[in-house]
Amino acid sequence: MPGVYALGECAEHRGVCYGLVEPAYEQARVLGAHLTGTPSVYEGSLLSTNLKVSGVDVFSAGDFLGAPGTEPILLADDTQGIYRKLVVKDGRLSGAVLIGDTADALWYLDLIRSGAPIAAMRGDLIFGQAYCAGADDGSAIRAEAA
Repeated sequence: MPGVYALGECAEHRGVCYGLVEPAYEQARVLGAHLTGTPSVYEGSLLSTNLKVSGVDVFSAGDFLGAPGTEPILLADDTQGIYRKLVVKDGRLSGAVLIGDTADALWYLDLIRSGAPIAAMRGDLIFGQAYCAGADDGSAIRAEAA
């Protein structure tokens, strides 16, 4: 029906009800642009969640399960209480799960969103941003995100 809009938890987009606040903000930005006459299209949202479960920090973003054609990179350190799973597709980070230590969550999220190539830092990627500083100072991500 023309002139009727929905967003957030009451809206389904391409078969997905997101149920999170960030997709609702993205939908609202697109709707606001549309209502003011600015061409804008909502293409869907990259899901990410950062929370604490029973006192343990947990972060997930993107395709963290790993669709066909992806490659997982795993790190599990029981002594430190850390688990990391990164999912790579076509030389780019497509998903991440961090449990215990989520300090690099936003950096991984930026890599997923930007689609920046990770070949130069592939061997150190699982260890986080500090280990990848020599391979990439983040400027490629900032340049592509801008």
